[in-house]
Amino acid sequence: MTDGPSMFMVEICDRRMQFFYIFAFSLFFLLLMVPYLFILDPTSAVYVVSALNAFGLGTFALLSGVAILYCKRNF
Repeated sequence: MTDGPSMFMVEICDRRMQFFYIFAFSLFFLLLMVPYLFILDPTSAVYVVSALNAFGLGTFALLSGVAILYCKRNF
């Protein structure tokens, strides 16, 4: 075992700018998607698609944000 970061995390941090783009785009589209959840009828199919899109965008924003913070603190 080595004391340094794993090769996977080194590769992630080498692509920090791409993760920033993923974070920015997913956060932007998440902010566009959230108002639709309050306007649409909860029983419609469009609401379900919007909710799943919001969940996916939130997941991308969270994971890419964690990767950015990890790289900022450790590299």
